[in-house]
Amino acid sequence: MAIVTVPGDQARAKGSSKIRLTIIDTDVHHGVRDKKLLIPYLPKVYQERMQDYGYGGGGSLYANNGGYQGRRVDAYDPKEPGDAGTQITILEKCQAQLLDGCGIDIAILTGGSAAIASSMTDLDYATAICRAFNDYTIENWLAKDSRLRFCMSICTQDPWGAVQEIDRIGDNPAIVGIMMPCGAPRPFGHRFYHPIYEACVRHNLTVALHFGGEGSGVNPPPSAAGYPSYYAEARQMRPSFYQAHLASFIFEGVFEKFPTLKVAMLEGGFGWVPTFRWRMDADWKGLRYQTPWVKRLPSEYILEHVRFGSQPIEDPDRPEALEKLIEWMDGERTLLYSSDYPHWDWDDPAQSFTTLPAPLRQRIMADNARETFNL
Repeated sequence: MAIVTVPGDQARAKGSSKIRLTIIDTDVHHGVRDKKLLIPYLPKVYQERMQDYGYGGGGSLYANNGGYQGRRVDAYDPKEPGDAGTQITILEKCQAQLLDGCGIDIAILTGGSAAIASSMTDLDYATAICRAFNDYTIENWLAKDSRLRFCMSICTQDPWGAVQEIDRIGDNPAIVGIMMPCGAPRPFGHRFYHPIYEACVRHNLTVALHFGGEGSGVNPPPSAAGYPSYYAEARQMRPSFYQAHLASFIFEGVFEKFPTLKVAMLEGGFGWVPTFRWRMDADWKGLRYQTPWVKRLPSEYILEHVRFGSQPIEDPDRPEALEKLIEWMDGERTLLYSSDYPHWDWDDPAQSFTTLPAPLRQRIMADNARETFNL
């Protein structure tokens, strides 16, 4: 009988009957360590602005993060910011530590400027920054490793500019989705965003949500009680960001209007998903006269259209409870493995879902992502 192995077992498995586990990582952060690296990709009118003032925009809930500036210490390069080789070296670290070191077959890049851009008042500058970051990523990441895919940056508050950007590069085979940061003045089911989803359907791209931008710039406070004092508090708020957008997607009828659209909710965990599905189903039954265009149970739309990144993996006191959570959320179809590399609380694939039956683990570690992102 074949045995599914973790990456560390690959050498031992060679020449034996063991089968290496296929791994698709749906949340790998990359970025520009120094704003100067983006300047060549900007229109001339914005190059001086970036040089003198940087991105601009508001503050962040995530400034006082864990690890070293929010990341694994060993993921940083010792070179000073601004060195022309800095980002290439970081790519090399990603290759050594994650792609090769953990046996990742495909990694979806989710870093970028979308959260900052989508918090700005100057939409022309915001969209130009997203475009520059996308071009930078194509040239300096995607072109250098065939295992990389990318959820491109857009400014969510500029649907016209976002559609232009999607149409410009959306057919690049290495681009598999768009990135929408959860911080926003209105929830994502609102018809304001529908031109963006129409463009995604046209180019067969997945909509990826990731926390970011909450309470910053044009965006409202991150909670009904305002702003948290500590980063640990902000972490506990994350499920609420995704819940607001998920309910909006469902009850605004987005999946009726765009029946092939797929949505991936990344780095919000998944322990909250089963009870939220149950609550939405119950409320739909009692209040469906308010939204007659929602023709099915919310849980049915979720099963067909919405997926959830695993990071941070819930760690219940009773290990067997994890399998129950996955069962209750139909995780065999809806759960995606995410490492969140290179952040300090990343989830190593060799230590993720190791107690699950092999077929279920393979669905979570690769197969669901392959279907969700059309890989």
